[in-house]
Amino acid sequence: MNIIIPEYKIERRVRAMAHRLSDEHKASGNDKTPVMICVLNGAFIFFSDLVKDMGIDIEVDFIRAKSYSGMDNSGGVTFTKDIETELKGKRVYIVDDMVDTGKTMAAVLDKVKELGPSEIKTVTLVDRETGTFQVDHTCFPNMGEEWFVGYGFDLDGLCRNYRNIYDSKSK
Repeated sequence: MNIIIPEYKIERRVRAMAHRLSDEHKASGNDKTPVMICVLNGAFIFFSDLVKDMGIDIEVDFIRAKSYSGMDNSGGVTFTKDIETELKGKRVYIVDDMVDTGKTMAAVLDKVKELGPSEIKTVTLVDRETGTFQVDHTCFPNMGEEWFVGYGFDLDGLCRNYRNIYDSKSK
């Protein structure tokens, strides 16, 4: 497998994103603690590194939205873990590894909107060049169509723990 994004570049971009989100919240004028919501399973490593570098107090929660079976995402979105934190009047950041078709993020957004936050922002580690879903913040925009593994991305449940991001199909 070829490295697409090495660990040191990931660290720099994630740290910069954490600072940007902290500054954005401070400038918002909302005095309530923001809530960072991790979309499991793919975003957990990115999410962990991101929240460690936030320069403000935050609340964290998790939602599990599943849209893939292997490399197939044609089965729709199912939720196996729901949000437990009170969101009414708070700024919410939904953090996912990537937005591909946008179906998962759209379903998560619908769920979060029902809970009455004052504002919702989407944050991803990578975003596809061909993506039609507009995210608010991304560390690595305009990525190609490779099947990523490592740093939370998996191949049939494996490879999530790799420190770099690789193209799973390259030799």
